[in-house]
Amino acid sequence: MYNLLISGCVRKVIEDNPTILSDKRRVGLVCRLGRTEIEKIADRIAGFLLDNDIEVIVDSGSCNLLHSRAESTNIEDFDVDFVITIGGDGTILYTLSKLKNRETPLFCVNRGTVGFLTESSTTTAISALKRIIANDCIIVRNVNLASGVGDRTFEDALNEVYVVSRVPGRLLTFRVYIDGVRVDFGRADGAMVATPCGSSAYALAAGGSILAPDVKGLIFVPVCPPRFELKSLVIPDTSVVELELVKPDAPGLAVVDGQTHHPVEPREIVWMRKAEGVTRFIRLYDNYWDRINTRLIPRTL
Repeated sequence: MYNLLISGCVRKVIEDNPTILSDKRRVGLVCRLGRTEIEKIADRIAGFLLDNDIEVIVDSGSCNLLHSRAESTNIEDFDVDFVITIGGDGTILYTLSKLKNRETPLFCVNRGTVGFLTESSTTTAISALKRIIANDCIIVRNVNLASGVGDRTFEDALNEVYVVSRVPGRLLTFRVYIDGVRVDFGRADGAMVATPCGSSAYALAAGGSILAPDVKGLIFVPVCPPRFELKSLVIPDTSVVELELVKPDAPGLAVVDGQTHHPVEPREIVWMRKAEGVTRFIRLYDNYWDRINTRLIPRTL
């Protein structure tokens, strides 16, 4: 077991030799929306699982399978040992936004553009699943982000919570507080707080730094601040970040992982902090830096 020692407590980052299947031997399957060719891949994966006496529950909103033994239901009703997603990172975030238990392990097959969070290709999915059902794998735990306005709580985020103007193209003016202390003030198209996992997504595109998964931090990143009025900040993951919308006539939206949108009124304060729950990915080995090298670093001749 690979652990991190934090203030005398042990925080498990990687679960070695996990027991993947319980007595119910049930797996959920989610496909990328609008991609009918993915259903052939899903059909092949479902067939392998069924042949190994594993029950397959298919998301009725994204997959149509030929197997009569595969059941169909909504993601919200999944009660499974783990979930297989076939698509890209967007499919993963969509699945997490629907699951009633966000700590259900995910095994992700790449059919997206980048697929940074995915684990296997379509050609290696079956061989990977053979290892997974034999418990020859690890589970990596990823920090989530809780957020809300006052007593109104939003869904947890795997990547980031992004506060942007409700009027397209309009700047917002923010006061930024960390643990109740004002640390910055200025204008930007928007601003976000991201987890280490999310630091390689929208936060990276907006100019933030990548935080390795075992860094005990969060990152605040402004988006297109004129005259660099706001600065990117890496902060402890024990801190609470608050973004106040200063202008009286400039309402905003809090966007959670690009999946859900919540209105934020002028003068309201969006708070963000590390969530209690985590997201768990099934991986064949600890391959974070390999994925950085092969999927995020541009290739040149």
